[in-house]
Amino acid sequence: MAEEEEQSWDATLDEWLISEGFCYSAGMAQLEDGAFYAAAPEKDEAGWGFIYKEDHEQMITQEDMTEKKMTITEATSLKYVADNLKAPPTGLWLGGQKYSVTRVEKEFQVNETTFTYIFANRPKKGVAIGITNSQIICAFYDEEKGQTAGNCTKVLAAFAEWMKNTGY
Repeated sequence: MAEEEEQSWDATLDEWLISEGFCYSAGMAQLEDGAFYAAAPEKDEAGWGFIYKEDHEQMITQEDMTEKKMTITEATSLKYVADNLKAPPTGLWLGGQKYSVTRVEKEFQVNETTFTYIFANRPKKGVAIGITNSQIICAFYDEEKGQTAGNCTKVLAAFAEWMKNTGY
C-alpha cells in the first residue's frame, strides 16, 4: 500500500484560510527571516502573485515630508513588523502594496491559546497577521470580493491556534 503524500503548506493554507471565501490569499513565512515559503490559492501558484513582489524601489515620505527613493525588501519589512510590532520606516509592503499597521495585540487569545496578532490595511483591503512560535501567517481580504476584516481574522485565528498547538 502506497503512503499518502504529505500535504503541502500551500494546500494547508488553501484549506484553512481560502476555502470558505473569507480571504482571497494567504502566505506563511518563517519568523526567523520573514520570507514567504508558502502561498495560497495554490492553483496555478496564484497566491504568489498576490503576496510577493521582488525587491523594488518606492518613493517613501520622510519625517520632514520630503520623498526619498528607497529599496523595499518585503521579507525584511514583514520581519520588522513581527519583531517590533510596528511598521518599519519604509512601511509594511506585501505583494507590492503598502499597508498601514493599525492594530497590535501581543497576546491575542483564542480558547486556551495566545499568539501575537497584527492587523494592517489599505483602502478596501487588509491583512491579518498571526505570529506563532516560529511562523508568520498572513491572511489577506478584499472588501470588493465581499470579504471582511472580521471573517478574515476569524479564520486566521483558528489556523494560528492550530499551528501553535501543533508546535509551530
